[in-house]
Amino acid sequence: MRFLILFRWHVARHARRHWLLAALNVVAVALGVAVFVAIRVANGSASRAFEAGVDLVAGKAQLEVRGNLDDAIFPNIQHAQGVRAATPVIEQLATLPDYPGEYLRVLGVDVFTNGPFRTFDIGEGNFDIGRWLASPDGIAVSDEFAKAHNLKAGDALKLMISGSAHTFHVNDLIPMRNTVAGASGVPIAAMDIGWAQEAFGMRGRLTSIQVLLEDPAQAEAVRRRLAALAPPDSEVAGPRQRSLQIEKMLGAFQLNLTAMSLVSLLVGTFLIYNTIFASAARRRVEVGILRSLGVTRREVRALFLSEAMIFGVLGIACGIIGGAVLAEGLTGSVARTVSSLYVLVSIGRPAWGQLPVFSAAALGIASVLAGAWVPANEAARADPVAALDHGARMERFSGGHIVRWSLLGFALLAGAGGCCMGALRGDGAWLSFAGCFLVLMGFAFFAPGAAAILGKAAALARHTMFRLAAENLGRTIHRSGITVAALACAVAMAIGVTVMIHSFRQSVEEWITRGIVADLFIAPASNEVIGLHDFVPADLPPALEADPAVRAADTYREVTARTEDGRMVEIGAVRGADRRNLRFVGGGEREKMRQFFSGGNEVIVTESFAHRYGTREGDALHIRTPSGLAAFRVAGIYYDYTSDRGLIMIDRALFNRWWHDAGVNSIAVYLKPGANLSAVEARIRNRWGSRGLVIYTNSALRQRILTVFDQTFAVTGVLRVIAVLVAIVGIFLALTALVIERAREIGVLRAIGASRGQVRGLMMSEAALLGTLASALGIAAGMALAMILTWVVNKAFFGWTIELQWPWLVIATTPLWIIAAAMLAAFPPAWQAGRIEIAGALREE
Repeated sequence: MRFLILFRWHVARHARRHWLLAALNVVAVALGVAVFVAIRVANGSASRAFEAGVDLVAGKAQLEVRGNLDDAIFPNIQHAQGVRAATPVIEQLATLPDYPGEYLRVLGVDVFTNGPFRTFDIGEGNFDIGRWLASPDGIAVSDEFAKAHNLKAGDALKLMISGSAHTFHVNDLIPMRNTVAGASGVPIAAMDIGWAQEAFGMRGRLTSIQVLLEDPAQAEAVRRRLAALAPPDSEVAGPRQRSLQIEKMLGAFQLNLTAMSLVSLLVGTFLIYNTIFASAARRRVEVGILRSLGVTRREVRALFLSEAMIFGVLGIACGIIGGAVLAEGLTGSVARTVSSLYVLVSIGRPAWGQLPVFSAAALGIASVLAGAWVPANEAARADPVAALDHGARMERFSGGHIVRWSLLGFALLAGAGGCCMGALRGDGAWLSFAGCFLVLMGFAFFAPGAAAILGKAAALARHTMFRLAAENLGRTIHRSGITVAALACAVAMAIGVTVMIHSFRQSVEEWITRGIVADLFIAPASNEVIGLHDFVPADLPPALEADPAVRAADTYREVTARTEDGRMVEIGAVRGADRRNLRFVGGGEREKMRQFFSGGNEVIVTESFAHRYGTREGDALHIRTPSGLAAFRVAGIYYDYTSDRGLIMIDRALFNRWWHDAGVNSIAVYLKPGANLSAVEARIRNRWGSRGLVIYTNSALRQRILTVFDQTFAVTGVLRVIAVLVAIVGIFLALTALVIERAREIGVLRAIGASRGQVRGLMMSEAALLGTLASALGIAAGMALAMILTWVVNKAFFGWTIELQWPWLVIATTPLWIIAAAMLAAFPPAWQAGRIEIAGALREE
C-alpha cells in the first residue's frame, strides 16, 4: 500500500506534469517495437505463403515423389508396399497477359484418386464431374482471385503457359476461406490433370505423386522403397521438407532484416536511459527526503523502474498497432525481394501470429528495463545527504565515469574484432552480427569522453553564448553523453549500411560490365514474374543464327537438381563461346574457361555456391540427373552476385548428355560489326512479339538489374530512416528535459540581462554541438560498421566478396543534415526556454 501511494505521488503525478516527455518516450519505444513487429510479420508472411503453396499441392500427403516424372511410374508407386493411397499432380505457374505482374499456381488433379488428399473443394457443393472431365478449357479459380478480378462462371481467362497463350473458361470457384492458402493469399486454379498435361505440353509427365502411408511409423522404409522406383533425379521426402529447405534458404536474408530492426530498439534503450536519468536528477532532493523518511533503496529503484515501465507498456501497445500499419507496406517489399532472389511467393495480406507480438513485447520490456536499470540503481544507491547537494553530485558523475566508460569502449571494440575473426573462420555466421553490435556499443561508450573533450575545446570560443553552451555540454555529460550515443548509433547505422550498399552496387556494376556483353537479350516476359519456368519458342534460336546481322546467339537454361546427398542446387547450362569475361577467384580466367569449354566433365561454380557447400577448385560434384548420378569436376570459382543460393554453370553440350532437355530460358544475341541494332530488334518483335517475349538491349538489361538491386534494399532504407527519426526524437527529448531541469539557471541568465533570443541561441548552440559530436562519432562508428557489413557479414552469410568503396560525398555531407536535424529538433525546447518567467524560475527552490 505504501508503494502504491509513493507511485501515485512520485511517478503518476510526475508523468502528468511532464506529459510531453512521457509521450516522446512512448513514441520512441513504439517506433522500435513497430519496426521489429513489421519485419517479423513480413518475414513470417513470406515463409507462410510458400508453406501454404506446399500444403495446397501436397494436401494431407505424408510423402511425395517430386521431379520430372513419367506417369507410367504412378501404378508402381500406388501399389508399392506400405502405400495406402497415391495421387498424381501437375503443378505449373501461369502468367496472366490481361493482368500484368500477376500469376496463377495451376494444379492438375485427378478427381478419382485425390479424395483422401484434398485440402480444398471445388464448386461450393455443386461440382459437376462430367463437365470437369469434358471441358479441355475449363478451369476452377479461387473465389478470392475471382472476386479481385470480377470473374464469374463462363468468363474467359487468358493464361501464358510455357511460352504459349491459352484461353480458359471459369467453370467453378474454389472457396479459400477455410484453407491455409487462402489465408496466405496464394493465387490458385485447378483443372483436370489430363487436360493440364495437354495445356502445359507435359503429355505423359507429372510433377509429383502424393502418398499416404498405411503405417506412418514406417515412413523411412517406404521412402527408401519409393526412391528405388523413382527416377534418379527425383526426390522422395515429406512435403514439409520443401518448406524446411526454403526456410533455410531465406534464413540469412530474414536474419539481416531482423538484426537491422533491432537497432531502433537499441536507440530507444538509450532514450529511456536519458529520461530516467533526467527524472532521477530532477527529483534528487525528493529521493533524499524519501530515503531520510525510511523509504528503502529497493522501493526507490522500483519507483523509477515503474516509471520506465509505464512508457514501455504504452509504447509496446502503440508499437504493435503501428507495426500492423507498417507491415502492410513492408510485406509487399519483402515479398518482391524474396521472389526475385529466392522463391516465388505471393502474399495477399500479412500473416499475423502470437509469436511476433509476444517477442516484440518481451524485447520492448527488456530494452526499457535495460535502459532504466542503471539510473534507477544509481538513484537508489545515492546517499541521502549527498542527494541534497546537486552540484557535488554532478561533479562526481562527470569525473568518475569517463575513463571507465572509455576503457570499456576499447574492450568492446576488441571483442568486435574477435567476433569478426570467428565469423570468417566459420565458427558461426551470427558472430558477425555480434561484431556489429559490439562496434556500436563500443563507440557509444566513447560519447561521454568525447562530449567532455569537445566541451573543453569549444569553451575557448569568444562568443559568450556559444562558450556557455560548450560549458553546459561538459557539465551535463550525464545527459549529453547518452543523447550523443543514441544519435551516433543511428548515424553509424545509416553510414554503415549506405557504404555497404554503395560498395555492393559498385561491385554489381563492375560484374555487369564484365558479364553482360551481348547486344540483345531475349526471354519470355512471364519469367520476370514467375522466374525461369517458361521457354523461348523452339524456332527462335536457329532463326537468329540464320539472320545475316547476327554473329552468334548464345542460349541459357536453368534447372534445379540435387546432389548425391539430397541438397538442392541450381544448374545453369550455357551454349556459346567464352564471351562473358568472368572473373575467377585466384585469377587464371583464360585457362579455367578453356577447361570449361574443353568438352570434358568440367563445370564452374559461383563464389556463393562454393561458400554455401564448402566447395573448392578441383573438387568433384556428384549430381543426380535424369540419366543417373553424374560426377563433375570444378574447374574454377567465379564471382557472381545473382543469388546467394549459388549456381553450377555447365556447358550445354555436357548438359545435354545427362539431361536431354531442349528447353531454352533466354538468349543472348551478338551482332556483327556495323549491324543495325534497332532493325534486328524490330525484326524479332515483328515475328515473335506476339509470343510473349521481352527484348532488352544491353543498356536496358543493365538498368533492369540495378532496378532489382535497388528494390532489394528498399526495406533497408525504411529501417535507416526510422532509426534516425528515433534518434532525432531523442535530441528533442534531451533538450526538453534540460530546459525543465535548468529552469532556475535560465532564470538567473534572464535576470542578469540575457535576452529571450540569447537564451534560445544558447539552446540551439547546444543542439549544434550535440549534432556535431554525434556526426563525428557516428561517422567513425559507421565506417567501422561498414567494414564489418561488407567484409564479414556478407562473406559469412552469403559468400560474396565485395570491394569496399567509400561514397565520400555522402559521408562528408552527413554532418550537415544531422546538425540541421538536431537544431530543428531543438527549436521547440529552445522556444520554451526563451519563454520561462524570471520570477517563477527563481522561486522554484
